Amino acid sequence: MEIDTKVTKINGIYHCRLLRGERVLSEMACVNRRDVGFCISYLLRWYDKLGGTSIMAGKSRSRQKNLRPNGKIWFPSQMPVKHK
Repeated sequence: MEIDTKVTKINGIYHCRLLRGERVLSEMACVNRRDVGFCISYLLRWYDKLGGTSIMAGKSRSRQKNLRPNGKIWFPSQMPVKHK
């Protein structure tokens, strides 16, 4: 199954998610809309680095690498984990 990305604005914060079907693989959040591209690129690059097989993730490693966030970013390790 191929991976997908989804961005949702919740309480003024953009949540960027890496999905496989309905399952969330990883998530980041940012305050500025301009940082959504940075977040998606970061998630895809790490998915590929850790052995994920996806054409979209593989190509993200050859794109512009000098992206820098403009505002507050929450990395995957800083996102609260909710267990079901």
